[in-house]
Amino acid sequence: MNSEADDPESDDGLLTEYEENDVSLFRLAKKLLSASTMPHIILITIISTALYLASNSDSLTNFSAMTFSSLSLGYGITAISSKNEKVQNWITLDGNYSTEKSFLAKNLTKFKICIFPIAMSIVSFIIIITLFGEDGLFPAGYDFIPVGLGSLFVIWSIVQGTSFTQWASSASAKLSSSKNASGSPQISATIGGMAITFAALLLTSLFYKMEDFEMSITEMLTSSIPFALIALSLYIANNIWTWKIKKLASMKTKLHTFSNRWTLICHLFVTWHLLTLWRQIFMGPTRTQIFLEELFLMILTVFIAIWSLTSKGYKSKLRLIDEDNALCWGLSFGYAYAGSVAMLTNVFDDISLVMQIGHLIVILTVLFVHKKVLASLLDSDDVSVEVNRIMAKSENDDENDDGIIKEEENSPTDLEVEDEKENLDSKDEDSWQEDQDVDWDKEKDSPVIDDVEWEEIIEVD
Repeated sequence: MNSEADDPESDDGLLTEYEENDVSLFRLAKKLLSASTMPHIILITIISTALYLASNSDSLTNFSAMTFSSLSLGYGITAISSKNEKVQNWITLDGNYSTEKSFLAKNLTKFKICIFPIAMSIVSFIIIITLFGEDGLFPAGYDFIPVGLGSLFVIWSIVQGTSFTQWASSASAKLSSSKNASGSPQISATIGGMAITFAALLLTSLFYKMEDFEMSITEMLTSSIPFALIALSLYIANNIWTWKIKKLASMKTKLHTFSNRWTLICHLFVTWHLLTLWRQIFMGPTRTQIFLEELFLMILTVFIAIWSLTSKGYKSKLRLIDEDNALCWGLSFGYAYAGSVAMLTNVFDDISLVMQIGHLIVILTVLFVHKKVLASLLDSDDVSVEVNRIMAKSENDDENDDGIIKEEENSPTDLEVEDEKENLDSKDEDSWQEDQDVDWDKEKDSPVIDDVEWEEIIEVD
């Protein structure tokens, strides 16, 4: 029997697939922030800020919403078109600049790579205003665009949760590749709970200190305890919900290690979003703080989403997203996300409520995907073990069949045995029928026995 098939650590199914994913966020960041495409990054910063300020005016809110949407579509078209080598050259700097130009002229010249996506955005804007403008074919959509763009914040919350969990699963699998044992599931859950409690206390204390610099350490910790208990309770509830799966995972070292790291990373992310809810409900952050936090989450969401889609793109037959056009897709998502935040700020009366719903959706998404990944991992592992056993059995059967075939090849066949028998019978026949010269007159030799004399004639009475 093949020992590898019986080895519980020989194959980890889906875990191997997670482990093989490229989790190098640094390499992707380097690609997105390359000097050859930096004008695109500068442009989105300038345009998004200008449109955000313009959306504060009621007369320009709809215009800003349509412009954000057009820019998102324009860069999406550019991302798809960048498969063409000529388009790729248009949107990327080649590094050849004239030394005769001034510093300002030389840097402004670099923005020529933005012409193609801006042209596609203008075409998209014309189509949108033709269809949904005040005098367009569907004028009812004119007031719907800002609301629809703001409502995309909910979609981005789901994208944020799913994209983060995909990255976290790959990172956890990479960290679990050493197969280091980490104790029983009870001990692991206890350590994880202590880590979540410490993180909750630390982060909440820092925000309380930022709100009131005169607050003492004792006051900060006392104020942070209720939130820490909520974060710990959510961690315990999720462990109870997934406990059967965790116990099964603890039977294999790599799966157990993955489960621990995966749970901890997911709950740290959940704790951050839970803290955002806590701050918006009980601490009253300023409008600027909310905007900066959402801006940070926007960048994180776009960045993680691009990594997620890029990883999937390697296995996709269409390959719409890869490292070469990741920036354009990121800019497309960035304009859409920035438009959502701008519309939330200026269209909805209670922006905090909408954002709280968004953070709650992220938390629920991460918790749902967390259990789903663990269950899928165990199912995949069971299938891989069964496949290994079937393959091992098949290999052994093949070896036995080969041995039987070789014996049969070395042993004579029935026809060969029959032929051999006929040959032997034929030889016997020829042997007794063979004519031999016999001397009948020759005297027979008498037997010789010591001290005995034989007479030639013996008379019998």
